Amino acid sequence: MSLLWRNRIQAFLAPDQVSLAGFARGIRPVQQFRQSGVCVQEDDSRQQWKAPLQLLEQMLAQVDGDFRRGAELHVVLSNHFVRYGVIAPQPSLANPDELMAYAGFQMREIYGERIDDWELSLSAWDPCGGAWCAAIARDLQSGLEALVRRLEIRLVRTEPYLAAAFDHGSKQLTGKQIWFVLVETGRFCLVSQREGIWCCVRNQRIVKHLQEELLSALELESIASGLAEAAGPVYVFAPGFTGLLPESVLRWQFICLSKEEFPIPVHFPGESGDRRDHA
Repeated sequence: MSLLWRNRIQAFLAPDQVSLAGFARGIRPVQQFRQSGVCVQEDDSRQQWKAPLQLLEQMLAQVDGDFRRGAELHVVLSNHFVRYGVIAPQPSLANPDELMAYAGFQMREIYGERIDDWELSLSAWDPCGGAWCAAIARDLQSGLEALVRRLEIRLVRTEPYLAAAFDHGSKQLTGKQIWFVLVETGRFCLVSQREGIWCCVRNQRIVKHLQEELLSALELESIASGLAEAAGPVYVFAPGFTGLLPESVLRWQFICLSKEEFPIPVHFPGESGDRRDHA
């Protein structure tokens, strides 16, 4: 077996839960364990990530040391911990530094001085289609980096849940106009893309009724994007969400992606999240 192959651990962090899945190295990695834990939510929304981060370290420390040491860790972060913005197309950008400066400027226009305490990352950049930018607390990223040093793990990726879910199912989202909704407990994200150009990315707390609040968001974003007369299918992905999913109404057709059409990765929230296996 090649020494270049490493064991792999995938983690999902949300304000109220942490999920882990471990895969043994090899040409076809084999799942070795899956475990999940529940944590108490913080009252301060800006510090919601602290309890899940502490629980993640506790759960990783319980994984067999021979499996854990040197393993690659891929972390997916709940949208409760992420802020987003669309980065408009700009063909004149010459290099990655200019792109990040441009993204930082546009995020500052949306969020103001708060971005000074955030780490920014971009989806795949298309000069003619733009991208969307994700921001997380710099302290959260630093906390993850300190955690893996203590446990002798390699942090290979920190990824927003929205990006992970959209990339996971992108081949099944077809049409000139794409509307995609990701629902989790207490929050939904809405993204739209028209003919390859990013139109909107919205991360919104569910106050009371998902149906009403999602319809309102769709109407607002369709008007803002100049698509007031256009609608089409809206793909909804909601693993682990126990509330009522939206029903088609007026010009909006909701297509709830089933597990058969849109298999759920084992570390995402969902029915598998109820299993509490231990390494």
